[in-house]
Order: sequence, then C-alpha cells, then structure tokens
Amino acid sequence: LLWAALFHDIGKGEPTGGHSQRGAKIVNDILKKRGFKKSDIETITFLINEHLLLIKTASRRDLNDEETAIACARKIKDIERLIMLYLLTVSDSISTGSKAWNDWTSVLLKNLFLKVLSILRKGELATGEAVETVNKKKEEVFLSASSLQARQELERLFEVMSPRYLLYTSARDILEHIRLYKSLGNADFVWKVTRTSDSNTRAVTICAKDRPGLFSKIAGVFTLNSIDILDTQAYTWRNNIALDIFEVKPPLDQIFETERWAKAEDNLKSALSGELNLTEALKEKMLAYRTFRPRASQRPNRIVVDNESSSFFTIIEVFAYDFPGLLFSITDALFRSGLDVWVSKIATKVDQVIDIFYVRDFDGQKVDVPDRVLAIKKAIADVLPGTSQLL
Repeated sequence: LLWAALFHDIGKGEPTGGHSQRGAKIVNDILKKRGFKKSDIETITFLINEHLLLIKTASRRDLNDEETAIACARKIKDIERLIMLYLLTVSDSISTGSKAWNDWTSVLLKNLFLKVLSILRKGELATGEAVETVNKKKEEVFLSASSLQARQELERLFEVMSPRYLLYTSARDILEHIRLYKSLGNADFVWKVTRTSDSNTRAVTICAKDRPGLFSKIAGVFTLNSIDILDTQAYTWRNNIALDIFEVKPPLDQIFETERWAKAEDNLKSALSGELNLTEALKEKMLAYRTFRPRASQRPNRIVVDNESSSFFTIIEVFAYDFPGLLFSITDALFRSGLDVWVSKIATKVDQVIDIFYVRDFDGQKVDVPDRVLAIKKAIADVLPGTSQLL
C-alpha cells in the first residue's frame, strides 16, 4: 500500500491522458529490477492502475444500481485489495484538496466501499435475495396500516411501484413517499425538504403528476434560486406519479433558508403552469456571470454515451465548464430529444464539471441506434458554449 501511495501518480510526467496505466507499467519495471516478489508487484501495479476506480465510480455512477458495485467487485476480486484501494483513494483525495474531498464525496465513497465489500463477502445479489429484501420492506410498511382497508390500500399502491423503486428505497422512505402521494390531491406537485445526516446537504423529495420535461423544470428552478444539485434519483409509478429525489446544497443564505425554499416552490408552480419561462429567467441570471463563461482557448466540452455499463439505461456523460443554467440546458436538450432522466450525478474534474445522466426514451428503452445517439450528442453540444467532442 505504501509503495502504491508513493508511485500512484508517477505516470503524470507526460501531457497525454491515461497516467494510471502508464504509471503501473513504469512501476512494474522498477519493482522487477528491485527484485520484488511477483505477487507484491501484481498488487502494487493493480492499486496504481485502478487508483481512480472507486472515486470515479462513486461520483459518476448510480450507487443504487447493483451492477455498479458488481462491476467494481469483479475488477477488485478480493477484500484485502478493496481495503487497500479504499485507503489509497481516501488519502489521494484528501491530499488533492477540497474539490476532490468533502463530506459528500466521503459519503459516496463509503457507501460504494460497503456495497462492494458486501458483494465480495456474500457473492452477487441473487434474485431470491432481492425478492426477500422487497418482501421485508413491504411487511415493515404494512405495520403502519391501522385497519384492513388501510392494508388493502397499501397493497394497491405496491402494485404500481416499480421493482427498482421497491428494491432501492428504504421502508421508511416508502412510507414518507406514500404520505406525500396522499397529500398531492389536485395539486401539480408536493415536496418535502429535509436535513440529511450531513448538515451541509438537503434532501428534496418531490411527488408530482408525471409530465414530459418535469425533471428539467425542477433543475431550472433550483438553478434560478442558486441551489446546487449533487445527486438525483427519479422514479415513476405506474399510476403516472413521479417521485424525484434531489440531494442538494442548501441555499447560500441559510438565515433565510425557509424563505428561499418557499420562493423556489412558487417558482416551480409558475414554471409548471407556464407562467414562468425558465429559459428566459436563466438567461437573465447568466448575464451576471458572463465573464466566467468558457473561452475558445479552453479545453473543449466532451459528450460521451455509454451503452455498456448498465443493462437498463443509456449513460450520458457531459464534461463542460460550469455556468448558471448548465444542468437545466442539458436536461432540457435531453427532454427535447425524447429522453427521460432517471438518475443524474454531478462530479468535478480539474476545472470542468461532469454531469452524468442515466436515461431511457419515452418508451422506457435504452438508446443505442447510432443515428439517434449522434443526434442526442449534437442536441447537447448545441446548448454548450465553445466546441464539443462527440465521443
């Protein structure tokens, strides 16, 4: 572990990418000349080659997708390597600075570590175990039923909830979502803002009648109110109810936080009714940030479409320079391209941000037809300042 920590960035001596792989090769040659045991060389070079695996996965992939942790476990293979890789990742991130290591990153990395550790100990999640997990949650929720009629109502609601939602949502949160749903009535949406265990973030749960472009409007309203989105999960029940769960940074002025949330709620009502044109409102907001927009001399944007990492979603990664309205602009382009956003994550890479989206088309399918993939990339590129690489 100490040798890996010493040499992990040795491959950065060249301006091209791929420093992890280049560094592993350099160290392999050094250690062979120094007479290290073959098994030690394999472990050290593995740690160097994969020293970005956990942090990239934690910050750029959906940790509720079992395939994410399984892919890591298959690559890491044993618990000792996982522990060493985790320690190397933590120390590397802390030494890099606050952009690479903060409370949010710590939580994401720990969650991924525990998921991979569980898989390495118990094996990959089997269908039978998943069914048992869902059934246990249902029984916990049923305990809240005060009568046979209430239990029957819960059973009807379980019928419209997706397997993915039931598997990855805690019984406590399912109960809270049911309460929100019951309070929806004829309103367009209801939401609840709660402090998370990390006092520097808030969880915003929005229950709404599903409609095209809902996600992008919510993202636009948050941007309009200077509320930074860290992570999202989107679920749609079969009765046309959308549950969007946002992990966000609180408003900048926390003394008036309640008032800021009330204003954001009013903005969302206006946006959904058509009274507020978010595109125009965000253009006005961007005028104050005009000097911070990307210049042509900076690195180009990159748009990457991945149809390999998930069996159920197309994953779109957008590397770009941040500006007010970036997330809204991209999600609006995705909506106009006929895509629903199910998960989004926001990460950073040096001076750029990376917006990651798990998407399906309006029919619930992945997008893998080459012409359509290219059209989606172009639609995103059109809303980004500067030039874009379509990868």
